[in-house]
Amino acid sequence: MRKTSAALSIIAASLVTGAALAAQPTTPTGVTLIEVVRELSSSQPELLWLRPGDPQGRTLFVYDRDVAGVSACAADCAKEWIPLAVVPGAKAFGDWSIIKREGGGAQWAYQNKPLYTWVKEELPGDVATTVAVLEVQNSKLAENARPLGQLKPPADWKVARFNPVPDMSVPDGVDVRLVAAAQGLILTDHAGLTLYAFDGDAKKDGQVCASSGCNINWVPVVAPALAANVGNFTLVSRNDGTKQWAYNKKPLYRFKDDKLPGDVFGARADKRWSIVALADDFRPAKVTVESREGYGATLAVNGMTLYTGIAYEKRWGGRNLRDNYRNAYYRGKKLAGNTCVTQQCLATWKPFLAGPQDTSNGFWEVIDRPDGIRQWAYKGYALYTFTGDKQRGDMTGNDVYDIADYNDTSEDNYKRNALLVEVNGVSSVYWHIAKP
Repeated sequence: MRKTSAALSIIAASLVTGAALAAQPTTPTGVTLIEVVRELSSSQPELLWLRPGDPQGRTLFVYDRDVAGVSACAADCAKEWIPLAVVPGAKAFGDWSIIKREGGGAQWAYQNKPLYTWVKEELPGDVATTVAVLEVQNSKLAENARPLGQLKPPADWKVARFNPVPDMSVPDGVDVRLVAAAQGLILTDHAGLTLYAFDGDAKKDGQVCASSGCNINWVPVVAPALAANVGNFTLVSRNDGTKQWAYNKKPLYRFKDDKLPGDVFGARADKRWSIVALADDFRPAKVTVESREGYGATLAVNGMTLYTGIAYEKRWGGRNLRDNYRNAYYRGKKLAGNTCVTQQCLATWKPFLAGPQDTSNGFWEVIDRPDGIRQWAYKGYALYTFTGDKQRGDMTGNDVYDIADYNDTSEDNYKRNALLVEVNGVSSVYWHIAKP
């Protein structure tokens, strides 16, 4: 184990969500989001697309015979294809609508397409993974994918995909993306760089904030001379005669230190600025996104770093490269809360517990540990804090290799090692910081 010095800064919730520009939730309560990946032999999994899931992460489907938010799946059909139930008290918003079913009950629909689970799917997400890999199996990649599953949906059933606001009118040069470090659906430029709005005193600082030097740090999103208003995007005239895009009357900017898609360094650079968010990802209470020097955005609860335990495996370039923390969802689901079950392990790694009323939402799922206690998981992997961390910003549990202890002959340890071999091929665990 080694101790890593970590410069800490917090991406405050009000900055992440763009409080000045009201944002709706990304998903309703009880609807999850899952990354569908293609596993490669020694590189990080390749992200293919996102899908919505039920509270357990099962694949959701849409039915070709459904029309305009009306379900054509009833009687015997609904016994095999289970309508995605609506949590009591939930309300429709954005792309998410609620339809009433014949005989009673309510069902979620995404972009006017009713959603269903399939009783034949045993491991949550297995069908979606099979479909995704089949789509790219002929792509020219240097490495082979893992063996495909056998279960595929009938021809008139399709795997539902998360494709937010496809009908939203945006000007050329502006895009909408789900950005993990921002924990939300945000506006970006054409290259995927985060866009920000100024929330300070315009009378004092002016549109270009010349008195604070933000004309150097913040780059206006310039519009073509012949551009016209598009939906909620309007044009503002700058002092130098150029035009700039604005969203909901807020001029848009990039931050000079954001170099790659997914960077959100501007969120903590100046409290007068906010990310322009259209939807906020769910996070459990007291969870924050924090930035650690050299590691980027990390998840924390009550300021203490959160960790996950994953496969002990080789990856080209090392684990600490940017975006090299992505893992296959199905592995985490199989491990569930079994990554840490022995008394020795639990003395070091403390499960991040969920409350009795907590419900899965977005990338966060509530899972049941072997002892019956409820635990939070993120993107399929159970979360823990590390007892070696003593203060906010510590991340001494990162890059810890937990080699199997065969001297422990307890039944819990035996079952854990057997499951690790089944899921990962080895009976050891690699612990690392939880990345959003």
